[in-house]
Amino acid sequence: MSTLNDVVITKLSGGLGRRNPEQDMVSGLLFDGKPLEKLELDKVERLASLEDAEALGITAAYDSESQSVYYQIQQFFRMNPSGDLYIMKTRAGSATDYAASYDEIVAKASDMQEKANGNIRQMAIIHAGPTTFEQTLDAVAVAQTQANLAYADYMPFEIILEGKGFDSEYATSLAELNAENVSVVIAMDVEKANENYPNSAAVGLALGTISKAKVSENIAWIEKFNLTGEGFAKAGFVGGEEIKNLGILSDLNEKRYIFARTHTGLPGVYFNDSSTCTTGTSDFAYVENNRTINKATRLLRTALLPKLASPVLVDIDGKLPQSVSKSFESLCRSALEGMVANQEVSDFDVYVDPKQNILATSELKVKAEITPIGTARKIMVDLGFKNPFGIDKA
Repeated sequence: MSTLNDVVITKLSGGLGRRNPEQDMVSGLLFDGKPLEKLELDKVERLASLEDAEALGITAAYDSESQSVYYQIQQFFRMNPSGDLYIMKTRAGSATDYAASYDEIVAKASDMQEKANGNIRQMAIIHAGPTTFEQTLDAVAVAQTQANLAYADYMPFEIILEGKGFDSEYATSLAELNAENVSVVIAMDVEKANENYPNSAAVGLALGTISKAKVSENIAWIEKFNLTGEGFAKAGFVGGEEIKNLGILSDLNEKRYIFARTHTGLPGVYFNDSSTCTTGTSDFAYVENNRTINKATRLLRTALLPKLASPVLVDIDGKLPQSVSKSFESLCRSALEGMVANQEVSDFDVYVDPKQNILATSELKVKAEITPIGTARKIMVDLGFKNPFGIDKA
C-alpha cells in the first residue's frame, strides 16, 4: 500500500481512567507526617494514578525529613499502573515533632479499612517519625491485632510494614512473632536511601507488586516481577546498606524478611520471597497463601449471606434433605469456581453434612477446603556427564 502525505490519528485507550472491576488489586497506604492542606486527617481518599496524589499536594517536594509518601505512591503505580490505592493520613505532626509512634500509626489500620468499606486487600503502613527496629517489632504485633479485627469483621487484608531501624548485623528472626498477616520489607534502593530516605523501605514497591499479582502468585516470580525502574535501580537495605554477600541474604531469608536481590546471569532486581512474620511451616507463611484464603473467605460469605436467617427444611428424622444440602453446596461451588478458572486455586471441595442437627443448634455447618497453587521456590536439577558408549569395565 502506497504512503501518502496525510494527518494520521491513532485512537488511544485508557485516558478515562476506568478501572478493572477486579478487586484483588485494591490497596491502601496509611501514613503520618507533615500537614497537607488538601487532605483531611483520618479521611480516606482513593487514587487511580500518581497525578491524583499530586492534586492533593503529595509531590516530590512533600517528601523530606523521613517523609516518603510520594515515593511510595510513585513506586506503587510504577509496578501496577492499573492499581487502585486508598490513602489516609493520620496524626499530623510538624517536620520535626511527630505526634505518634510507629505502633500508634499502625493501630489505625482497621479504622482505615472500615472507612474504605472493607475494600482494601493489602495495606502498607509508613511512619515519618524516628523509629528503632525494636519499635518496628512492636508495630508487627499491633498490625496483627488490626488484621485479626478486620478478619472478624469480614474485611480480611494483609499488612506490609517498613523494617525501620534495620541492621543486617543484628537482625532478629521474625518467624516466632506469630503475625501471619504481617510482612516486613527491608528492601530499598541504595541511592535513594542514602540521598532522601535513610530510614525507609520500599513498601510501595512491594504493595504495587502484590496488587499486580494474582492472589496465588508469589511476588518473587522472576518471569513476571522485575522491580527495576525509576526509583529502584540498585538493591540494598533500609539505611542504604549494600548487599555484600549471599550468606547474609540466605540468613535474612530464613528469618522471614522481604528484600530485593539480583540473580547471576539475569538482569534486573527481584524480591526474594513473600514471607509473613510466622514460621515457614504455617499454612499462612506467605502472602499468597493469605490472599488466596482471604479471597475465598469473601466469596463464600457473599454467596451465603443472603441465606442468613432463611428457613431450612428438614426431613422426618430431623436431617437435611439431599436437595437442601446440595443447594448450599452448589452456592459455595459457584462462588469458588472462578478461582479455579483463574488459576488461583488448584481445586476445592465443599460438603454439607445432612446429619447435622440444625433444629437444636440453628447452625448450618459447611465444610470448604481449597487446594492451593504450588510455588517453585527451588528448582532442583541433577546434572552429570554421560558416555554414550557406556563404562568400559575392562
